[in-house]
Amino acid sequence: MAEEQVRTESAGRGKQEQQFARAAIALLKGVVSRRRDEELWQGLLAQQAALHDYFARISLQLVLNVADEYAYLRQEEGTGLPRLVPRNQLGYGLSLLLVELRKTLGELTALEGGATIVTLAEMVGRLKPFFPVAGDELKFQQQVERYLHQAEEMGFLRQLPEPADSYEVRPLIRSFVDDQWLSDFEERLQEYQAYGKAQAAEVEQEPGLFAVEEEQHESL
Repeated sequence: MAEEQVRTESAGRGKQEQQFARAAIALLKGVVSRRRDEELWQGLLAQQAALHDYFARISLQLVLNVADEYAYLRQEEGTGLPRLVPRNQLGYGLSLLLVELRKTLGELTALEGGATIVTLAEMVGRLKPFFPVAGDELKFQQQVERYLHQAEEMGFLRQLPEPADSYEVRPLIRSFVDDQWLSDFEERLQEYQAYGKAQAAEVEQEPGLFAVEEEQHESL
């Protein structure tokens, strides 16, 4: 009986260690969400306290949103330690897309509740005022589609099987594009929108302007 109890306790510790290891490795690789892996998510919840203490020792904060069912690591600033969590520098176009997605999430959640769905055509329409008028509409649409795929790779979107070219905006974006981020970027959005309208009036006199200015935007 005692041996059986020892084996049971050993098996329990082994399961806990496996849960901890899987969750820790997944967090170091990126965002963990319940939608992607139910078993991993449950293991993370079970080992939440141990994971919090473990990562705190190397100045990493475990950010866990139980309501929206995702978790990730955030590195504390000013520790003097090497950066483990990469910080991506976003270009103008992708930054603009994330702002519009975040605003759409807030608008639709307040009005309807439930999932927030956007389409490629909708985002093309929302981004167009912030760029000089494109001579090639297809090229601009393809660029916006690339931004959408980048946002999907970052975990902010999930492409849906139907309707075509539709995406679900994931609540994770609230943690990265917060109210302060939106406030700081709003002034730049207004400046770029005014710039885009000004260039629209001159595009007939200066063909090819869009391609040049697009490259300039991407370098910001």
